[in-house]
Amino acid sequence: MHCIVPHGRRRAAKRQQRGQALIYGMFVVISSLAALFFLFNTGQLSQEKTKLVNTADAVAYSAGVMHARALNFSAYGNRALVANEALVAQMVSLSSWAQYAETRVQNLPGQFPHCLDSSGYSSGAGAWLYDAKYAIMCYAVVQYLGQYIEDVAKEVPDLTEKVVKAVELNKKAIQLAHNLLHAPLYLQSLRANVMQDVARANYANDGSVQVEPLGPGIASALTDDWGSFTRKYSGQDRKRMAELARYAAHTDEFTHKRKWDSFAVFPSCRFSFSRVSRGGGTDLVNYDEWIAQDTESWWQVRYRFLRCRYWENPIAYGEQQAHPKGQDQDDSGASLGGARDNPEASSMASSSHWTGYSGIPSYYDLSQQQLDKSDPALRFSVRLVRARSELRTSDGRSEIRTSSDSRINAYKSQVASNVMAAVATSEVYFERPFNQRENLYGKTLGRPRELPSLFNPYWRVRLVHSETDVQAQQLLQGAHIP
Repeated sequence: MHCIVPHGRRRAAKRQQRGQALIYGMFVVISSLAALFFLFNTGQLSQEKTKLVNTADAVAYSAGVMHARALNFSAYGNRALVANEALVAQMVSLSSWAQYAETRVQNLPGQFPHCLDSSGYSSGAGAWLYDAKYAIMCYAVVQYLGQYIEDVAKEVPDLTEKVVKAVELNKKAIQLAHNLLHAPLYLQSLRANVMQDVARANYANDGSVQVEPLGPGIASALTDDWGSFTRKYSGQDRKRMAELARYAAHTDEFTHKRKWDSFAVFPSCRFSFSRVSRGGGTDLVNYDEWIAQDTESWWQVRYRFLRCRYWENPIAYGEQQAHPKGQDQDDSGASLGGARDNPEASSMASSSHWTGYSGIPSYYDLSQQQLDKSDPALRFSVRLVRARSELRTSDGRSEIRTSSDSRINAYKSQVASNVMAAVATSEVYFERPFNQRENLYGKTLGRPRELPSLFNPYWRVRLVHSETDVQAQQLLQGAHIP
């Protein structure tokens, strides 16, 4: 038996089922929109994270470049100071040599009458008393070059003193630049401006990111070794500069030692002979005086009372000193290239004093703590922060926006303390170009490995992993670190 439903009831049931798919469709649409905003905000946060990290790296690297350039500038400046000291030593040497040459021309005829007549060397006595080289030189100086040498020698001290005065001006300019560079907050101020410019360039037309204590974007230094990485050495701490200046000056053999002896052809104390002893050199006394002395004496040696007896006859002498006014140093221990081996000539040397010289300059170098390390490095960690309101999300600066109470925007760009932060660290280290572990340049010359200091301009920069304590500090500050 079949139950027959009236046609009217069937039409009424169909009308009651209409609209149920619409409810399901609306649920799907709302879910899709929520997922869309979720994906949009996730993508925007990922993009913001990448950009913030890249910007932090660029900011930290720019600061590291400034540190490396500052250290290299200091190294070049220190080398220039050493070169200036070497130049002072050379000028002192030239002035002493000129005074020696002047007295030599004046005294040669009196000590050696044979110099006035070349025929004197044809006699047996002349051949025994002097060797051929000295005889020819003696005759040439007295007969032909004497007046010319004397005229030139008189001008040299004044000219060399003017050079020393110019050197002093150069030294003061270098020291002024170093003092300004290492002045408190000076480099930090320049660095802050550069960091701010780099951050702004990375976020051009994309919100404001500023390197300053306040603002929608903040960058602050977490690790800054600049203040303790270097120090100024002055007074009795100038030993390193003095040693380098002395070493640089003595690489010039003329400055270091001007010594030779001229013996008779067959020297023998028993048969009576003569020799001419020439000595001279330039030394640094303590830290504030360069002194040069040149002497020449004719030594007569005779056998008397079963032993050789020596008589000194001074021929030439000259001396030049450079020191600050009222600070003439005790130079009794200076060797002066053997100039004082001719004591009478040395005592007759009338020293000329240049008081415009300021002494070995003060300078900047790595702090002693850093010099004691085999591989010192200057680290700088920067924290770059971008406020939540600046993020390009649906509840930030994006063109796709929703009201704060909208249920559609179920996912919001929630970040800790309403900021997103990134940490980057740069490291300035010492390394010669094309040299990974040792000084290949020095090795080929048989020299020791160059150690890091502010006398070697080989400071470079690289990005390194931020230390754990720096990241922990960020977590304590409540910032989200991407």
